[in-house]
Amino acid sequence: MNSKVIFFDIDGTLINFDGEFPESAKAALKAAKENGHKIFLCSGRSKCQIEDRLLEFGFDGYVTASGAYVEYEGQEVFSSYMTEAQLKKLISFCEENEIIYMLQCTDSTVSSKRCMEIMRQGFMARMKDKKASNLEKIFAKKKCDDNIVGNAGKYFNAEKLCYHNSKKDPDEVGKDLGEEFQVTSMSFSEMQKTSGEITIRGVDKALGIKKVIEYLGVNWEDTVAFGDGPNDYEMLEYVHTGVAMGNASDDLKALASLVTTPIDQDGIYNGMKRLGLI
Repeated sequence: MNSKVIFFDIDGTLINFDGEFPESAKAALKAAKENGHKIFLCSGRSKCQIEDRLLEFGFDGYVTASGAYVEYEGQEVFSSYMTEAQLKKLISFCEENEIIYMLQCTDSTVSSKRCMEIMRQGFMARMKDKKASNLEKIFAKKKCDDNIVGNAGKYFNAEKLCYHNSKKDPDEVGKDLGEEFQVTSMSFSEMQKTSGEITIRGVDKALGIKKVIEYLGVNWEDTVAFGDGPNDYEMLEYVHTGVAMGNASDDLKALASLVTTPIDQDGIYNGMKRLGLI
């Protein structure tokens, strides 16, 4: 078998929504590397939101912020940032519609103090008594700015925007914002009608993966990806072998080349075993 380049979503794929990183997944990733395959994180999170346990695990590179930033062996390969005008348009839209939001930059997350606190409390309430180790990282490098529109020029490395508690569903938000932007539902099923992420149109995980294989000079036929959520559609459609987790939605499973078991039933290990990667 040729060496493959394998891309992994984080939330719901490598790490469950209780913050657990299954031992079977760790074993599979290590075995894949030993077999000569390259492994990449491919996440909606910005790099600053990725936990140390993942950064230190030994991934060859990262596709982060849903394709807006790509890195290989510590070297930046690609980046895409919102313009000041785009940023002002998004923040103004959120403020006018009383939508809670958080701006994701390469090195920090930015929001108003009010929005940041409501968002944090929302995550805590959803997790109830569970203490996910990844929650603190998501909010660790935060900046509070109650005048983001006025200070938009400062956030030159703004990659995407996440929003919550919207009275409009993602389709309505997309129509209001126009073709310039792409709106995707959140991965958390209970939040998909009221929450989402907004990227520049055409910037998605598929684009990030394309930048990786161009940089490495590998064949498209040697690409594999594992995912479970709404922002994984383009990724699974683009790669040669797209694997949907058993906990993924039915429509994501329908477009996948393979459906493995759920994350908590050794989904990564079983999927990689079935593909002969380990």
